Amino acid sequence: MRARLWSLILAAVVTAASASLVVGAGTASADLPLPAEDAFYQAPAGYEAAPAGTILRSRPVAATALSVPLPVDSWQVLYKSVDSQRAPVADVATILVPRTPWTGNGLRPLVSYQTAEDSLGSRCAPSYALTAGLGAATSNAATESVMIAYLLSRGWAVVTADYEGPQSEFLAGPQSGYAVLDGIRAAKHFAPAGLDADAPTGLWGYSGGAFATAWAAQLQSAHAPELRMDGIALGGLPADLEAAMRNVDGGYGFGLTFGGLIGIDRAYPEDRLSELFTAEGRAAMQASSADCTVELIANHAFRSLHDYTVDPRPFDVPSLREALAENSPTAVGTRAPIYSYHASGDELVPVAVPDEYVRRACAAGSTVQVVRPPGGSHNTTLISGAQGAIDFLAARFAGEPAIDDCR
Repeated sequence: MRARLWSLILAAVVTAASASLVVGAGTASADLPLPAEDAFYQAPAGYEAAPAGTILRSRPVAATALSVPLPVDSWQVLYKSVDSQRAPVADVATILVPRTPWTGNGLRPLVSYQTAEDSLGSRCAPSYALTAGLGAATSNAATESVMIAYLLSRGWAVVTADYEGPQSEFLAGPQSGYAVLDGIRAAKHFAPAGLDADAPTGLWGYSGGAFATAWAAQLQSAHAPELRMDGIALGGLPADLEAAMRNVDGGYGFGLTFGGLIGIDRAYPEDRLSELFTAEGRAAMQASSADCTVELIANHAFRSLHDYTVDPRPFDVPSLREALAENSPTAVGTRAPIYSYHASGDELVPVAVPDEYVRRACAAGSTVQVVRPPGGSHNTTLISGAQGAIDFLAARFAGEPAIDDCR
């Protein structure tokens, strides 16, 4: 099954490369409404009183990887969670389970895979990308559906949350972590998926997906202590938002900084971050208010934050520095081993950033395996580093002892 599935996916990648030249931003299948126009995504009355992780509604969907149908049963679930300020919110996750019986030892494992959503519109979220296929071509989630397909080909179940929430709060850390944890809760209690509450469970994300994964790891002991966690894979982790944003300022990836500040401003309107921007800057924020990753990068490449702000040294403004620090994940002692992989030549997130996260995780008592391939880039390591992350999760599911580079 694995070889056949990969053949289909590789064919889809070739198709996507040519189709992306003609597929417009936000183009969708004729019969598939955008999330903003889809009543399924709307929270029902009275949901606020439900416990976190409660499924509010569900529906079967036909999941794809770059428009190639996946041989799985899949559902979207709307579930109760909380946002960065612990106010009630209804988030959406997609649950995917292979149709073939699980033949491995023990229970079928579950992987919570966090895409690098990195966007400001619900059309960029994984729930839409997995169903719209090439109709969501400007979304990172569409590309990363290939990773999800590979996990499924191993017989593992997958849950992937729209962890930025209904308002697409890009880089709002707690919102991301709560959504991931409550998405796992929803998946394990969703009867049609047939998953056991005690099934081996792993978390994996790269770049923005690692950001959400690290926040889930940070919040788990307080928010969802009952969840079983066997392994946490973090690749290309922007653990220090200020350091990562300073690094890309003026470079091709500046649009990620610009979009992230819009997302944080949405999550914390009382901080009034938008007041740091000039009239031109606020107009640019409005113009990008629903952009997916590709659009953010294309529209703001090689700009600098001071091009949009009143203060010529915006990264030195206390309110901005505090907001970035508040939303940067903190390494805490985790029961589950961590796999940290990061290209030494990463041009977007300097390797010193995850190195410091590892140092703090080790000091907090975590078990951490550290992989730093020489050279490489941020984007290429998404692909080249994937097998190591998968092997790490497989070893955890098999009960093998984890490598501890903290020693």
